Amino acid sequence: MTSTHLKLAAVAIAFAATGLAATPAYAGTGCNGVVNIFVWGCAPWDNNNGPKYPYYKKRATAVQAPRGSKITIKDGHAMVNINGKEYPVVGGAASVVSAGGANVVSAGGGNVVAAGGLNLRVWVE
Repeated sequence: MTSTHLKLAAVAIAFAATGLAATPAYAGTGCNGVVNIFVWGCAPWDNNNGPKYPYYKKRATAVQAPRGSKITIKDGHAMVNINGKEYPVVGGAASVVSAGGANVVSAGGGNVVAAGGLNLRVWVE
């Protein structure tokens, strides 16, 4: 092999290595982290995240419901109001109200969280 052939081979290897390098997150991650070239907007170069795109999954998190937080039922879903924002409760009303209402919701409290508050698991976006 001549030195020209070696240089060309080195250049070809360098180009191949850059093609295999990891791409940064802003270069795209498909739809909500899933790359599927057969679904519109989910190509490797897209970065479509959020509930309006395919492959969206709700995230459940624990929040501290302060004393006096109201739990209401909207369209069949239990919602807790924390600092003016409504959060859907994971598990619905069955996970909030216990038998007798003394453990989580104060008895006769009209769906108001008992003194001291509690940790609730809610869905967030």
